[in-house]
Amino acid sequence: MGRNGHPFRTIRHIAAKRGSVQKSKTQRLVVSHVLSKELVMELARATSRSTFFQSLSRLLQQQFNFDRLCINLYDPNSEMLSYFSAAEGTMVNSLSPVRKAEQNTVAGHVIATRKPVVITDIAQHFAESVLHPMAEAGLTTTMAFPLLLNDEIVGTLHCSFVRKPDNLYGIMELFLELSPYVAVCLGALLALELLEQGGVPSPLHLSCPLPEANETFIFESPKMRRFMAMVNKVAQLDIPVLLLGETGTGKTHLARFIHAAGKRAKQNFVRVNCPALSTSLFESEIFGHAKGAFTGASTKRIGRIELAHDGTLFLDEIAELSQEMQSKLLHVLDEQCFERVGESVSLSVDARLVTATNVDAKQAVAEGKLRGDFYYRLSACTLELPPLRERREDIPVLATFFINQLCAQHGLPKPRLTTEMTDCLLDHGWPGNIRELRNALSKILLRNCIAGELTTEDIRKILPEESDGIQKRESLQPSSEEAASGSDSPRTASESTRSALDGPARLEDLERQHILETLRRTRGVVSGPKGASALLGLPRSTLQHRMRKLGIDLNKMR
Repeated sequence: MGRNGHPFRTIRHIAAKRGSVQKSKTQRLVVSHVLSKELVMELARATSRSTFFQSLSRLLQQQFNFDRLCINLYDPNSEMLSYFSAAEGTMVNSLSPVRKAEQNTVAGHVIATRKPVVITDIAQHFAESVLHPMAEAGLTTTMAFPLLLNDEIVGTLHCSFVRKPDNLYGIMELFLELSPYVAVCLGALLALELLEQGGVPSPLHLSCPLPEANETFIFESPKMRRFMAMVNKVAQLDIPVLLLGETGTGKTHLARFIHAAGKRAKQNFVRVNCPALSTSLFESEIFGHAKGAFTGASTKRIGRIELAHDGTLFLDEIAELSQEMQSKLLHVLDEQCFERVGESVSLSVDARLVTATNVDAKQAVAEGKLRGDFYYRLSACTLELPPLRERREDIPVLATFFINQLCAQHGLPKPRLTTEMTDCLLDHGWPGNIRELRNALSKILLRNCIAGELTTEDIRKILPEESDGIQKRESLQPSSEEAASGSDSPRTASESTRSALDGPARLEDLERQHILETLRRTRGVVSGPKGASALLGLPRSTLQHRMRKLGIDLNKMR
C-alpha cells in the first residue's frame, strides 16, 4: 500500500492515461519482435546467472538508460524473495537480499496481484517512518513486472531510475513485451541448475539464494537494516574498524563484507587468527623472514602484512595477542612500515586494518589484557554485531537461506518447515548465535534425510535443552537498544499489585496479560504508530508470533 492507504498503481492503469505515442503500433511491433528474438538468443546462450543477467542488462541499456536493474526470485512455499544475481547499477544498501514477500512492498504487491506496478515518486509513495531504502539510494522512479512460468510466479523484474525518464511509457511497453521471454529463459537456466544438482526442475522450487552470498548479509529486522546501512557507509571510509560481538554472530563474515564493499575490494583480504599465533612465531608469520634468519628458515617468507598490502588485514580475536605482540603491531600501524625477520631494510605497507574480539574491549583495557594505546588506535570506528536473540525477525529468513544452501551443497531434499517448527526456532535463545543456527539446521536436514519426514518434536530434540529456561526468560526482555530508548512498556501499578498478592505467576501468563491489555487500549490495532506493536516496542512480526504462541485471537476481541 502507498501513502494514506492508496494502493499501488498498475502500469496498465497509468498507460491508459497517456496521450499519443511517437511510434506507430506497427513500428513498435517490428522493434519489439527484433529485440525479443535477439533477447531470447542471448539469454538462451547463458550458462550462469551472471552471464544471463549481464546479457539482459546490456540489451536493455542499448534501448534506454536506467540506474538500477534487478531480478527477484520467489519461493511460494516459504513466501521468500531472493536476488537472482547481484543488482546492476545503484546500490540499495539497507535492502536485504533475502526477505519476506510482504504485500506492502513493490515485489510483494506484484506477486500478490500478478500485475506490473510503476511508482513515479518513491519517497512520497511509502508512508514509512524512515526513508525507503530505494529513496535513500537516490532513486525516484521504479517499475516491476511479474515473471510467470506455467502460470506460476517465479520472480519479479525491476527497473529503477534516479529521474523519471521522458519515455516512461515506451519503456513500460517494452518490458511488457519482453518479460514473458525473460521468464521462459530464466526458468530454463534455473532448471539447468537443479538438474546439475541432481534435483527435479519445478516452477515451485526454482528460487534459491544468492550464489555470491559469501559477501552477503541476510536480514529482515529493522535493527539489522539500520546496522547494515551504517556498515555500508563505514566500508567506504578507509579507516580502521573494530568489530565487537558474541561468538557466532558473524564477525569474520562482516569483515569480508566490509572489504568487498570498500575501495580495496579487488586486492587481498588476509585473515590472521590471533589465538593461533605463539609469541615465537608471531614476527615470522606477520612480518615474514629472510632466508637463513633462524634455524629452519630455508627460504624467504612473505608475511601476512605484506600480503595485505593495498588490501585488508583482518586480525581476529585481537585481545588474545600478548602485550609484546600488541606493541610491535602498534609500531607498524603508527609508522606504516616494518622489517622482515633477519633483514634491516624497512618496507612500507598500506593496508586497511579490521580487527575483531568477542570480549568487552574496554574491560580488557581496564584489566591490562589490551594496551590502551593499541585499543584507541584500532577503534577509530567500532561496530557491534547484535546477537541473534536481539534480531529474532531474521531467524526465518536465515533458516530459509541456510536450508537452501545446505540442500544445494549436499544434494539433500528440502524439508517443509511448518509454523510450529518455525516457532520452535524463534523460541530458542541461540547462545551460539548464527553459527549455532546453521549447525542445528544441518542436524535437522540430516534427521529429515534419515527419517523421511520432519516433525516439530524432532526439532525440539535437536535444540539444546539445558538453556531453555534462560532462553525463554530472555525472549521476554527488551533488547539493549530497546531498553536504552525506553521503548519497552512497563507493567502498570495494578498489575504489580495483583502479582504481589497472587504470588509467583508464570512468565507466559504475565506476558499474555500485558499484550491483551495493550491490545484493548489500541482496540485491536497491531501495526502503525499507535498500534500495539509500537506501544510494546516490538516489531509487528514478533508481536504476531508471540500472540500465536500465547493463543491470543484478535477476532475474539472484536
